[in-house]
Amino acid sequence: MKRKKAIGVSILTFATMLSFVGCATVGDHRSPEEWLSLSYSGLAATDQYDFTGSMSIKTEGGLAFKPEVFEGKVVDHQQLTLQTNSQETMHWNPVKVLETLNQSNEEVQIVNDSMNAETVTLLITENENVSKEKWEQRLRQQLDQLVANMPSGEQPYRQEWMEEMARSRNQLDAMLSTMHASTEYELVIDRTKLLPLKMEEKTSFQYTYNKRPFSESRYTTVRFQSFNGALSDTVQQMHKRVTMD
Repeated sequence: MKRKKAIGVSILTFATMLSFVGCATVGDHRSPEEWLSLSYSGLAATDQYDFTGSMSIKTEGGLAFKPEVFEGKVVDHQQLTLQTNSQETMHWNPVKVLETLNQSNEEVQIVNDSMNAETVTLLITENENVSKEKWEQRLRQQLDQLVANMPSGEQPYRQEWMEEMARSRNQLDAMLSTMHASTEYELVIDRTKLLPLKMEEKTSFQYTYNKRPFSESRYTTVRFQSFNGALSDTVQQMHKRVTMD
């Protein structure tokens, strides 16, 4: 009787182990597109979270500009704050970024070891037309902001300012007409919570300015934390928080 009971317990234990293995196997067999979709849905459904990041620019000649550091907070699904260490207004919505990638990517790949128990890392190639349109809009908004912030002064000075802005707009139009933009994202996702932990973006630009070809790259790194007010254990263990200068 005891032997039969022991066998029954062993079978039950073995069956339980198989069920856990089966669940893990199902998760490991998610496609890259499914991981991306789940991470977007998870972040969109999260009521509150914080994110910190930095953006830097490098030219083909090796010239690097001082990184722009930023931090944001989302409460009730609304981005309440986005502070930077520069004077320029910055618009960056992580949910919108993931939504765009989920809807119009060129390719999604899993690039880390599939046996990693904590995270899965995706390499996402953005649609080039979407990337170009996005950056065109941002650059035009920056110029529009300069025009809107025209300083007050005497009429001759104002006229000179407006003429300079007109020249800048013509130069921007000429540059954008020749611009090509290609963007890749590396996205780290918590396997258990299905939430994004870290996002890195690299965009390469090629364009013509004053009849000369130019190229530059922009690098943006973002880390997420404090989901619904609680720090992610995975974030604490694997990624250091970006802080403001």
